[in-house]
Amino acid sequence: MGKNRHRKSRKEQKGGGNRNSLVVAAIFVALLGYWGVTQIGSSGYPDLVSGVFYDAPMVSAAMGKVTVPEEVVENNKLVFVDVKLENATDEFTFLGRRIILSSYRNAEYLPLVIISTPKGKTIGGVRVCEPCSSFSFHIVDGKYLQCDACGTRWNVETLQGVRGGCMNYPPPKLSTGLLDGIVVEAGQTGLRLQT
Repeated sequence: MGKNRHRKSRKEQKGGGNRNSLVVAAIFVALLGYWGVTQIGSSGYPDLVSGVFYDAPMVSAAMGKVTVPEEVVENNKLVFVDVKLENATDEFTFLGRRIILSSYRNAEYLPLVIISTPKGKTIGGVRVCEPCSSFSFHIVDGKYLQCDACGTRWNVETLQGVRGGCMNYPPPKLSTGLLDGIVVEAGQTGLRLQT
């Protein structure tokens, strides 16, 4: 009977050791899983991005295109470009929206924005939140474009409103492509650019 107890005790010890190993392994797997989940989508995109003005775009007035070097957009994430207009324009209508320029640089410039998003997309548009007459934005939490005047936020990937008073008025999108730099089709606004 003493021998059986001794054998049972060893079995229990072995089983207990296996159980402890399983618990440690489960904790390790859980920690590894948690680390993996927290790293998904972590591309090193900054939480807070201020707009950077780029003052040397290549402008093709005849084609209505504005080109900015790709690395300028990729490195800065949020690029502001002011394009001189052929004629001062107090206001214009684009995509059914009335955009007032009279309060911006004597109505002589078209304010553009180019965004490199966390998912690697490039979005270009007219840099305006017209209800509050703002021409300035920044990116917050690494995922929202925010108006510097009213604080309205839009999803930086889609420009869909998230919160604030001007959710239906994100910067109006312009066609944007890649050809020897980031090309924004500013001619879509109907305004004539100056070279």
